[in-house]
Amino acid sequence: MPKDTFFNLNEEKQEKIMRTAVSEFSNNGFENANIGNIAKNASVAKGSMYQYFENKKELFLFSLQWSLELVMNKYGKYLVLADDNINIFDYLYQSSKDMWSQINDEREVIIFIQDVFLGKYNHLTNESMKYMMKVSDEYILKIVQDGKRNGSIRTDIEDEIIALFITGVSMKIKERMMNRAREAGEDIVDEGFEVIEKDIKSMIELLKNGLGTKS
Repeated sequence: MPKDTFFNLNEEKQEKIMRTAVSEFSNNGFENANIGNIAKNASVAKGSMYQYFENKKELFLFSLQWSLELVMNKYGKYLVLADDNINIFDYLYQSSKDMWSQINDEREVIIFIQDVFLGKYNHLTNESMKYMMKVSDEYILKIVQDGKRNGSIRTDIEDEIIALFITGVSMKIKERMMNRAREAGEDIVDEGFEVIEKDIKSMIELLKNGLGTKS
């Protein structure tokens, strides 16, 4: 985590530093990323960066955490169940479609997250995935609990087991979509929803058959 001196900065300055860091890591990788460049492009002194972060690794890991939180906060309206009576599986499809129409607004951040997920920063993969999984686990567990409350998810299996199952399926589907985009010379944000729609529908249908109530 950054030092208190970073959090003492106003939100606008924090965001400028983090967006600059994400851009530097995305364009140059971890090894070649330069804290001096980040400082210059963020309009802060290089020495100040070491007052905010212990080292480049800490800056990288917080860049990922910041990116994940930015995406979750920005698109949070698509990740909150607005109608308690809606079937959770219908909601998953519609929220995915709605969110997909907006993600190009944060293209560089999404690509950074994608690259971390696909192992571009391989020697930091394990630590990076811990940040990603924490955010994912909290979201999926809430979905499971909402689904049980409104009767669309079966209640005879523990919440945590269902969440593990959904996580496993969704992670492999995401990996498939990202790799397919890369093989086509694109990033995941370059694919229209119609390209990924079949995968999303197939995943939801499998989840519904295994986890959904019969009514």
